[in-house]
Amino acid sequence: MTLSAFVILLCTTPGADAPLALGATRELFLDDALIATSRNITRRVHSAEKHPGNPLLRPTESWEGEDAILYGSVLREEGKYRMWYHVARGVAYAESPDGLAWAKPRLDAVRIDGRKTNLVIHGKASKGEPGWLPYFYEVFGVHRDDRDPDPTRRYKMGFLSIDREYRGPLESPFHPERRGLGVAASSDGIHWRLLDSFATHATIDGATHWCWDQTRGKYLLFGRTKHLDPKLLEVWKADDWVNRYYWGRSVIRAESADFLHWNFSEHGKAPLVMTADAQDPPGTEIYSMLVFPYESVYLGLVQMFHNRADACHLDIQLAVSRDGLHFSRVSPREPFLPVGPVASWDRYNQSLANNPPPLVGEVLRFYYGGRTQRHGPYRGPDIGQRFGGVGVATVPRDRFVSLGASFDGGEIVTQPLRMTGARLHLNAKADFGQIVVEALDPTGKMLARSQPVRADGLDLPVAWETGSSQQLTGQVALRITLRNALLFSLWSAD
Repeated sequence: MTLSAFVILLCTTPGADAPLALGATRELFLDDALIATSRNITRRVHSAEKHPGNPLLRPTESWEGEDAILYGSVLREEGKYRMWYHVARGVAYAESPDGLAWAKPRLDAVRIDGRKTNLVIHGKASKGEPGWLPYFYEVFGVHRDDRDPDPTRRYKMGFLSIDREYRGPLESPFHPERRGLGVAASSDGIHWRLLDSFATHATIDGATHWCWDQTRGKYLLFGRTKHLDPKLLEVWKADDWVNRYYWGRSVIRAESADFLHWNFSEHGKAPLVMTADAQDPPGTEIYSMLVFPYESVYLGLVQMFHNRADACHLDIQLAVSRDGLHFSRVSPREPFLPVGPVASWDRYNQSLANNPPPLVGEVLRFYYGGRTQRHGPYRGPDIGQRFGGVGVATVPRDRFVSLGASFDGGEIVTQPLRMTGARLHLNAKADFGQIVVEALDPTGKMLARSQPVRADGLDLPVAWETGSSQQLTGQVALRITLRNALLFSLWSAD
């Protein structure tokens, strides 16, 4: 997508009359909040790079069935990586010293035919048996909660609870049963006990995600609902496929300080934060959205369900928010984590771990589940075969989206800024081109001009050719000229 020439894009934070403080928190270009004008600039989504050894984990045990996927979590703690993942008979557990080579330890939490397994939840257990949760249907994920003073609740698991026999006021409006967020606790992540089968009814289906928001001191939950917009169906000129199979999967948001008591607990009350729109092809649904605070934004990874007769696959796109409440899809709407090509293990269905990606060195790791079978209701000949595994894809720090220009040159002018650090830094690729930064005062007069940046780096300090950092202590705008170069983020630091 090419940004319109010199279109004024008002900054929503902190306000048009106050300069944005540019400090050590990096400003990314997933949206236009930092941009006042631009010319001949193209925004590009950079897809995550899949590990050549994928799948790193695949089903090998009889109790796993044919799928070993994330739905689940990968946490890095105490010198090792820990994974909780979805299998046919519940939730299984694996460990790794490096996050790449995984082992499935034999545990005493759940035994099958008297043998130890790597199961921690037995989805087919009878009441009172080890690993039993009364209405467990499907795991969402696991997180470590060091804020809870009770060490027996150090780990919390969120899962989909379904009471299929229930009929009454708490019945789901979309299913003849009771559905919601179940919560279990553990001191070690292995042995679990129930805390609440229905902590909230705001989420009613699989692929629910959450994150801890340090700014609010709350958990933010992004769960599944259904939303049928008659105006959207009219715009789509819905065909027979859409009329028969479109469910309107969408994402709601709720908050909690303790993961048990939520500000919205009833069906249909939590605000809708992500749903398909008229820019999407007919039949598109939002299957889920993983959200986590990242530098200056809330980054959303949107699981897109391409629900069409010739498709029925799921990939991952990007979304962004400045306040954790209002989200927009990153344009262009290209896959951040695409499905694999012919002969690949992740051919048709990508799902994400339910936790922020760990930063390993200067690389972010996104653990995900991939499958070779299409999602229903596909009925064509290319349905695939049932297999699911776990892989990882990586992104260098900040390099989700770039603003770029070719040799004919492009220009960005930022909103008014107040630089709180002594030196400007860029995350950029300009090793076969260049980037020049000019600092402008409120009248447009140039205060300083940088030496050309001609390098590829995650942290490129800007050196001033004319002027100096001491002249940039007040309100300035940055005019950034790119030639055969990409800009990912910028910040100022001592």
